[in-house]
Amino acid sequence: MTWWRLERRFRRLLVSLSLLAVLGVLAIELLVWQWRTLEREQVQHDLIIRASDVRSTLETRLLDSIYLTRGLVFFLHSQKGMSDRQSIEGWLASMLAGATDIRNIGIAPDNRIALIYPLAGNEAALGLDYRKTPAQWPAVERMMQTGTPVLAGPLQLVQGGQALLYRVPVFMDDRYWGLVSTVINADLVLGMLETEPRWQDLHIQLQRVEPDGQVVPIWGDALVADEVQQSMPIHLPGVTWRLVLQNREPAAGVQLRHWTLYAGLALILLLLGYAWGNAIAQQREREAMRAENERLKNDFVSTVNHELRTPLTSIIGTLSLLAGGVVGELSDKAQDLVAVARRNAEHLLRLISDLLDIDKLAAGQLPLDMQPLRLSALLEAAIEENAGYAAQHEIRWIYDNPCPQAWVRVDATRFRQVLDNLLSNAVKFSPAGSAVSIAVHSDEHERTWRVSVTDQGDGIPPAFQPRVFDRFTQADGSSSRKTGGTGLGLAIARGLIEGMGGRIDFVSSPQGTCFTLHIPKLTTDPH
Repeated sequence: MTWWRLERRFRRLLVSLSLLAVLGVLAIELLVWQWRTLEREQVQHDLIIRASDVRSTLETRLLDSIYLTRGLVFFLHSQKGMSDRQSIEGWLASMLAGATDIRNIGIAPDNRIALIYPLAGNEAALGLDYRKTPAQWPAVERMMQTGTPVLAGPLQLVQGGQALLYRVPVFMDDRYWGLVSTVINADLVLGMLETEPRWQDLHIQLQRVEPDGQVVPIWGDALVADEVQQSMPIHLPGVTWRLVLQNREPAAGVQLRHWTLYAGLALILLLLGYAWGNAIAQQREREAMRAENERLKNDFVSTVNHELRTPLTSIIGTLSLLAGGVVGELSDKAQDLVAVARRNAEHLLRLISDLLDIDKLAAGQLPLDMQPLRLSALLEAAIEENAGYAAQHEIRWIYDNPCPQAWVRVDATRFRQVLDNLLSNAVKFSPAGSAVSIAVHSDEHERTWRVSVTDQGDGIPPAFQPRVFDRFTQADGSSSRKTGGTGLGLAIARGLIEGMGGRIDFVSSPQGTCFTLHIPKLTTDPH
């Protein structure tokens, strides 16, 4: 991994943390929204219960005054009007003895107040003619037309103070006689909405619903926008009120949990950022070390190539000249010594070549000269080249190629290198006197030629099979192993065959191992 890739990882880390932050915020907001929804539902439920309590208390006090007024109307009917003022005042005195909410009751025959009880403090209203009072006459006129009682107000009284006016039309012999007007002390009845101890934690507002549907506040606190509220209608004679309740202090539970979740999200992001950033920093250090190791390795490969391969090539050439008699005929013993030296030098050169090849494969820098070639020619040449090695180990070949006209596109040298590795391995791991089979088959499904090399050895241990194609690995890695090698041959073979568009696999059992090359077919004969 290069430095720019590490920098890209840092950028990806920032993007990932940003995405996590966005997702975290969305999740928190969704969760808080659900909590708030549940909380609003709970608050509304509680407000409904408390609104019922407020309405019941308010209606009870208003209806007490209303029923008393209706009783007076029945009494007037029984008296045929105001013929006996003393009886009427006596009746009012007895009925109003415990009615603390009523300021006074007025009787207005022909819409002019002729009697007020109690009179003290209300003298200014005595003799009031509704027909000459523009502020109140329209309401009285509507009451006369509809024949139904009406609760009006709160209104400012001429004698001072605010009151609710409950007016009831009185009919005698089906003719309009006048009205009874009860003045209810609004400061006492409606004022309890503000003074009642059990409601001190509430904003309470009374509203009047106009005939056109508009709502007009008539008493109580101003409401807080966007806070949970609950309304409930109050149906009174000739008018509909709406009671609205709202908690004075909003619930702090959700808000606290809201900020707690955000604090938790910030902590998680910080921990993740630290952990990931630390991992990337460590990766940068490892990459720096790997880059240094790569430089040292390249220096080593260059040294191997120059300091070892070149002298070995010269040594092999010199030994070949000696064996050819350039300095004269050698004795048999000298020839044997030269042959041993040459074989070992060539083995060492192959090991060096393997090291260079595996390095180039890992770097993707091994060039391949792909040419159309006859598969049988490549196989027969490889078998011939390894014949001496097979004879030395008393191994015979079994060659089966029913497809002599098969063509493939490969690098001849590198394909021979793959075959040499498979054949030499098969010979090396086969017992003396056994056979190594080389077979060619056509795979029409994959459109490949399958070249299999099968030995009769003891097989590959199951525990080692997943690492067969790894570099520098051998089934027997001990210093006392029977067969030599660097553990690079199969790794190189796989890299080369995959570079030529094919693949390699194997099956193994205690009766032997079969390696198979899958090489793409040429679609047409190149000639």
